[in-house]
Amino acid sequence: MTNKKPLFFVGGGLVLAAVFAASFFILFAKESIEGKVMVVQRNAEVRKLALVRIYAVSESDAQVWHDDVIRRCRGILDASASRRAGGAVERKRIVAENDSMIRRYEELLDAAVEMRDFSREFWIVDPNQPTKKKKFFEKIALPGMPSSREVEEDAMSSRWDRCYEALRRSVVPELEARLQRARERKESELKDHDAALARDLSELKRALQKAMSFESLTEIPDGIRIASSVLSDDNGEYRLKVPKGRYYLFARGSRTVFDKEEKYYWVKKVSAPSDESTRCLLGNNNMLDGDENHLWSDLEPLLRNHAELK
Repeated sequence: MTNKKPLFFVGGGLVLAAVFAASFFILFAKESIEGKVMVVQRNAEVRKLALVRIYAVSESDAQVWHDDVIRRCRGILDASASRRAGGAVERKRIVAENDSMIRRYEELLDAAVEMRDFSREFWIVDPNQPTKKKKFFEKIALPGMPSSREVEEDAMSSRWDRCYEALRRSVVPELEARLQRARERKESELKDHDAALARDLSELKRALQKAMSFESLTEIPDGIRIASSVLSDDNGEYRLKVPKGRYYLFARGSRTVFDKEEKYYWVKKVSAPSDESTRCLLGNNNMLDGDENHLWSDLEPLLRNHAELK
C-alpha cells in the first residue's frame, strides 16, 4: 500500500502536465494566413506587388478601431450640423437688425425730403397751409431726425428759407450718408459671417475627409494591437502566423506607371484556419474601393445621410 501512493501522485501529475501542455498548445499554436498581393490592370494583365506590408489585426481590436472612427465621424457631422444651424440663426439676426436700421433711415430720409419740399413751398408759394404744417412738425419730431431742434426753431419763427437750406444742405445729405453706411454695414457683416461659416464648414469637411481617407483607414493607430505583420516577397506572396481566430488584414501598396504613381489600399476579413486563409488574395475586389464588404463599408452610407457635407 505504501508503494502505490507515490506512483498514484506521479501518474496524476503526468496527466495534469499533459492536459496543461495540450491546452497551452491549443491556446498559443500559430495558424497561417497566406496568399498573394496583386492587381488586375485594365488590359487584364495581372501585376504581383512585392514589398507590400500586410498587417493582421484581430476582429475585436479592429472593431474597437472601427467604433472610434464612427464616433469621430459622427462628432464631425454633428458639429457641422450644429454650426450650420447656428449660422442660419446668426444670419437671420444680422439681416433683421440691419434691415430694421435701414428701414428706419429710409423712413427718416423720406420724411426729411418731404419736409424740405414743404419748407420750400411755405417759403416761396404760400406759408398758410395748416395741414401741411402739421405734417411738417410731426415729421421734425421723429426720433433720430438730424438737426431737428435747429430746424424746428426756424420753423416756429417762420424762417422757411433757413429751414429749406438746412434740410437741403445738411439733413437730407446726412440721412442719405447714414442710409448708405447702413446698407454697406449689412453687406459687410453678412460677408464676414458667410466667410466665417464657410471656413468653419470647410475645416469640418476636411476633418471628415481625413478621417475617412484611405490613408487613415489603413494606418493602424496607436493602441490597436497588431497580431502579425509581414512583407510580400518578389512574387507578391506573403505568409502570416497568427493564433486561431478571426482577423482583418490591412495593407497599402503602390507602383509607378509611366510618370504616375498608383496607390492601392486593402482591408480584408479572414478566419484562421479556413480554406480562405490558405489562399488569401489581396486584389481588386478587396481594395477599399472594391466590391467586397469590409470593416469600413458603413462609412459611406453614414456620409450620404448627412447631405450638408456633400
